[in-house]
Parts: sequence; C-alpha cells; structure tokens
Amino acid sequence: MRQVAARVGRRGAALLFFALLDAVYCYALLSAPQPLSPFYQSMAGYLPLVVWAAAWGLVGAVCLLYAFSAWDSPAFVAAVVIKVAWGLLALFGWIAGEVDRGYVSAVIWLGFAAFVHLVAGGVPPAAPRPVIGGWWPWTRS
Repeated sequence: MRQVAARVGRRGAALLFFALLDAVYCYALLSAPQPLSPFYQSMAGYLPLVVWAAAWGLVGAVCLLYAFSAWDSPAFVAAVVIKVAWGLLALFGWIAGEVDRGYVSAVIWLGFAAFVHLVAGGVPPAAPRPVIGGWWPWTRS
C-alpha cells in the first residue's frame, strides 16, 4: 500500500479526488430528476445533459488514469477546463436571468478550477523578499 501511495503522491491524490468529484457529477447529470431544474435547463440549452455527463465522466476517467503517471499535465488541464466551462456558463445564465442564484454554482466551480490550477503548480512559489534594515514583526523573514 505504501508503494502505491508513494507512486501516486500528492498530485496524484488530488487527481483521484477530482476523478471522484467528476464521476459523481457525471452520475448526478445522468440521473437528474424530471422536470429539470432551471439551472439544468440552462445548461441543457448549451449541450444536452447526456453530453455534459459524458464530458464530466471522460474528465474523471482521465484524472483517474493520470493519477498514477509521472506526466499528469493533461489531467490537470482537463480538470480545469470542464470546471471553468461549467462555472462560466452558470455565471452567464445568472447574468442573463435564466438561472436564479447561478452565481453560487459559478463561485463553487470556478473556485474548484482555481484550486486545481494551484495544485497543478500553476502559480510558482513567491521568491523571498529582501528585508532592508533588519527584521520587523510584520515581515516574513
């Protein structure tokens, strides 16, 4: 078990989480109750929910497969793209007045996209700032 955990690492563990999240969302789209909620009706106006479910399921499968790979960039890109697309469409639906409280879904999914981006290493660590004149309590050095 330790060998598997060592092989997966933190990035792989994050991809396993995203694989689970995307698979659950795929299932939620496939089993959406009828009649559709206004949010799902809005999303179905862009693509049928079955196509959305297939996209979420495909991204989940990609994340699962790449979780065990040293080269995992395609999985992180896929995970970001689906969440940004879903979040932006929710935001546009709210702005257009089609989806009440669409901003909530937008914040959640765009937040997840930002989290995926951060885990993927999209934001390099900040270089330490030079402290001129010594140490002060409000500096990090």
